[in-house]
Amino acid sequence: MNLKLACVQMRARSAEHRDEALRSALRMIDAAADGGARMALLPETFYPSYYLGGIDPAWSWREAFSALSEKAAERRIFLAAGIVLEDGGSLRNAAVLWGPDGKECLRTYKSNLWHFDERYVEPGLSFDVAETPWGPVGMMICADGRIPEIARILALKGARLILDPTNLVASGRDPSRLSSPQLEYMLCARAAENGLWIAVANKVGLEAESVLNCGGSCVIDAFGEKVASLCPDREDILFVDVDPDAAPHALPARTPEKYGALAKKTEETGAFKNLSAPLSPLAEDELFLGVAQFSFEGTADYVKRAARVLTRSADQGASLLCLPGTLSCSGSEIAASLSSSLAGEKCMAACAVSEPASAGRRLVLFDGGGAVASLPEGAYTPVETSAGKIGVVFGDEGWNPEPVRCLMLEGAEIVLWYGAFEDERGRSIIEKIARTRASENRVCIVAAFSGPTRESFIVPPSGAVAASALPGESQTVFALLRRSDCRWKTVTPGTDIVLGRRPEAYLPLTEARPFRRRCSTSGTH
Repeated sequence: MNLKLACVQMRARSAEHRDEALRSALRMIDAAADGGARMALLPETFYPSYYLGGIDPAWSWREAFSALSEKAAERRIFLAAGIVLEDGGSLRNAAVLWGPDGKECLRTYKSNLWHFDERYVEPGLSFDVAETPWGPVGMMICADGRIPEIARILALKGARLILDPTNLVASGRDPSRLSSPQLEYMLCARAAENGLWIAVANKVGLEAESVLNCGGSCVIDAFGEKVASLCPDREDILFVDVDPDAAPHALPARTPEKYGALAKKTEETGAFKNLSAPLSPLAEDELFLGVAQFSFEGTADYVKRAARVLTRSADQGASLLCLPGTLSCSGSEIAASLSSSLAGEKCMAACAVSEPASAGRRLVLFDGGGAVASLPEGAYTPVETSAGKIGVVFGDEGWNPEPVRCLMLEGAEIVLWYGAFEDERGRSIIEKIARTRASENRVCIVAAFSGPTRESFIVPPSGAVAASALPGESQTVFALLRRSDCRWKTVTPGTDIVLGRRPEAYLPLTEARPFRRRCSTSGTH
């Protein structure tokens, strides 16, 4: 059964104009209902405001809360809104869902506090879903979308749709061109990796002369594609017919028994220890990373082509070169065959192999002196090398958010991702997922993908693609990486990927529990 959903994109207002904000919200809810919406979503903290500095201490959230409840009942719709409220003596950045009877049916508090949030509100630790006529619905708030654990827990609880009230910000000279990493790729990855829909309601305009909202309210389908979106600089209402039962791909199997790092106490993680540990004398801070792609026919042809690429890359100053894979041979064999190409050079190479006598794939690292290390598929602990702390994921391990997250928490700085995709649609979402893995973990992702087109690229911790090869060409591309950028996990003042974790809330991800729904098996990843 389709749901007609309305994402209400409102103008940002400072706290002194909160009454105006409420009046505007009620008018826009009426417009959404008049347009046939059965569910409406308003932005994060539309009331009283996002920035709470200097707010009148006499303000109260109760009037707005009651007005929204009454409006939901009056218009007989599900209504979700971002509002600041008090609970347990503390202010909370909340998202509340009211049913068509006006009764509250779901509430969540922002968990991943952003920038100055922590000055005014306390974080949440609970991620629940509510039953609706269209199936279970969950909620997360703005920067929560940067934390893969939150959407994953909601998906495991059966959510088919996540409502995401946001206050996404940007900067720029042209208001019509503003955007955000969450809108560009991160929320698309969240939808695809969990096989669910995500609806975003953002604000537009400037609040408190310092918080510029970038609009772009949108609805993303279960394959990670935006089905509709609004402009960055104008109030509007986005109407979309959502089919929560339509999931275009089967979700990869999870291995929760290997995800123990997710629930580790922060101070016990390798990432936390990296914050105070000096860089290893084995490796320089600056690394020149390369990834090669070429076609080959059999092991002998591979060795010939790889030797040429290695010699040239070492001569061009590469610190680490990721060779294409996966090669059917033993790791020791390929290391012995190719190490001479790096003799006398400060360069290490990585190659993925599928050994005949072993189950699964394996990453082999070697230099001019021979094999350096070997990492089997499913090992989410990095190895320390002359090119930093390296981990590897294969295929669907990278599609799932937990493996790279575990590697980061165990101290990985660079994660190599060997995979394949079969069409352009797959390529589009794979790049968004790779960018998300880099950005959400602040690690470097080196992607080597095979398939009909072959494609390779490097994504540093910023999430921006730093180097990308021409599809299908025999080519090697390089990017300069600073290992220190992969160790410091601060995204913005007050928000740190490691220090801001809530590991006590992520324990469900380490338990053996399947998704509560089955997806159709069309599509590819």
